[in-house]
Order: sequence, then C-alpha cells, then structure tokens
Amino acid sequence: MIGFFISHGSPTILIEENKWKDLLKEIGKEIKEKYNPETIIVSSPHFISWTGIHYIEKTEKLECIQDYYGFPEELYRYCYDAENDVELVKEIVNLSNGIIKEDDKWGLDHGAWIPLYYMFPKDKPKVVTISITENSPEDHYKVGEIIRRAVEKLNRNAIFLATGSPTHRLDLFYFKIKPKPSKFDMILIDLVKNGNFNDILRIKELYPKEYEAAMPEGDLNTLYMLLGYLKPKKGEILGYEVPWAGVSMLAIGFYD
Repeated sequence: MIGFFISHGSPTILIEENKWKDLLKEIGKEIKEKYNPETIIVSSPHFISWTGIHYIEKTEKLECIQDYYGFPEELYRYCYDAENDVELVKEIVNLSNGIIKEDDKWGLDHGAWIPLYYMFPKDKPKVVTISITENSPEDHYKVGEIIRRAVEKLNRNAIFLATGSPTHRLDLFYFKIKPKPSKFDMILIDLVKNGNFNDILRIKELYPKEYEAAMPEGDLNTLYMLLGYLKPKKGEILGYEVPWAGVSMLAIGFYD
C-alpha cells in the first residue's frame, strides 16, 4: 500500500501560475498508471471535530465545500465533487468501537478537493473523508490503523491522502515577509528521509520550539493518521517549496 502527505496551499493556487499544480498532476497521473485506485481516503486539516470523536461522511455524494471567504470571485468558479465509498465507510465505523461516527453535514473542503481536482480530474476514484480532532498523535495513529483494517477486510485498492502545510504561519503570510524555509520543515524532511517515522509521532515533544514557531496546519494530525494507516518503511520527498511567507508546501510519498 501507499499513501501521500501533500500540502494543498492557499485557494489562490487555483488561479495562480504555480508549479505545485503541475506536481499534483504528475503525482496523480503516476498513481493512476501504477495503482489505479478504487478509493482515495482523504484527511484534511479543515475537517475537524471538536468533540474528540472522529466523523466520517456517509452521504452517497461528497459535495464540494468552498470554505474560504473574501477571495477573488474567480476562485468560486472552481469545485470538485466525488462519489463516496459508502461500503468502506460503514466498515470503518463498524470496526471503530465508537471512535469514529457517521456524519452527513460535511463534504469535500478545499483542503481535500483542491489536490483531488488536479490529481484526478477525470475518471474519478471514489472518495472517503474523515475528520481530525484535537486528540493526541497516538489517537490519530490508531484511527489510521482502523481504516487499514477496513480496507484490507474489503480488499479495497485504496490510497490514503493526508493534506496540510507543515509550516502554517498565516501572520507572516499577511505581513508579506520574505518566504524562507523553516527549521521545522527541515527537521521533518530529514526524519522522512532517514525513515525515523516514530520520531515524527513525537516531533512536538522532541522539537517544541521549532514546532511552535511553525504552527503546523491541523497539528499534523492528518499525517499521524496516514502513518497509522500505512506503518511505512520508506518515505520519499516528492516536492518542497515556500511560495508564500509563512506557508510551506510539502509532498511526501510513503510506502509500506
């Protein structure tokens, strides 16, 4: 099995000349050619539950949510819907013992649909979307394990896609400070390259100053869920850049 952690960036990526879109297209094309997945399981930092319970959408169609405000009107012409893998959703919930509950109030927020828009523009796979919470990295790791068991039980050809930016300092973005890589990003990239995946789970306690300075989007909980799902033996950096001050873009392929 494989999985990806991919930054979705600002919604303005939709109308900007941005190399990241080309990278997303290349990754999607390679996934289609090599794996042709039936289902993409996506975890976005913008789908968050404050109750401590993870929610997974059960509706047959996952509607596009344009959850950004005050942007140029042109951005609201873009959207992406997808068919849900309802059978897989039910199996995940059944195996979770109450940790994960069904929901019908969300869909695909921009953290989910912007990468999907470029990666799988045609012949769309089914999509399953599951929320993060404010719970611990270990909690999200366990949720990933549950999802993996459900995928294996149904013999699904599925890929996990976690999204978010490792550095997410919107204060620097708005103050137009010159973009530059953060120390935290370099630490995370080095851990991936060296296969130190257990240290990624402990990165907040191991590097507290760097973590606090970077303010990772969604506390990296989407990544922890991916690590639990895959238990990777290898990670490959597919792309990294800092196109905006305070917001970094990272793409990682994980392989078990």
